[in-house]
Amino acid sequence: MTQTASKGIKQLQSRLIADMDKCTGCGSCALACSFAKTNTFHPGHGRIRVLKLDESGVDAPVFCQQCEEPRCVEACPKGALVRRPENGILVIDEQTCDGCAICAVACPYGAIAVRPEVDHVSKQSGKKNRQMLKCDLCGGQPQCVKWCETGALAYVGVEEQGRIKQARENLIMVKKRFEIEHRIPLWKY
Repeated sequence: MTQTASKGIKQLQSRLIADMDKCTGCGSCALACSFAKTNTFHPGHGRIRVLKLDESGVDAPVFCQQCEEPRCVEACPKGALVRRPENGILVIDEQTCDGCAICAVACPYGAIAVRPEVDHVSKQSGKKNRQMLKCDLCGGQPQCVKWCETGALAYVGVEEQGRIKQARENLIMVKKRFEIEHRIPLWKY
């Protein structure tokens, strides 16, 4: 029995994956996510981002992989990343999160971002005032999949381990290529 199951947390039954060969970089996924989360159409507010690799012509959606042993959870000094017991989805507890961004640095996929316009340090308290953005699968009904016209995004059952593994490997490769091409860690982009 896994540690997660022993704590009474339901296991994820589906995973979000991306087929980068089908992604056109249109950004519909980021806009759908933004609207679902903030009621605005602003790609910087979405929990999914589309990376564009100019040198290779690759477009790639980046989002939380809902890792079985998440590095972000281990790295978070506040314990702000938790699994919802009812569905096993890893989320950020915004009441606990202090915006330190250590989770973003720890994520091997570059899937945790800082909401652009709220990244600053409070002059009064000296604390960082950041809102961390991480996909929560829209509670099990990801809106990005619904609005992806090319079918680049899919929500597949966990039994499709081959597709899930390949999608994760592709995402790591794209992240590394992006960081080399732009000479900046993805979490700072």
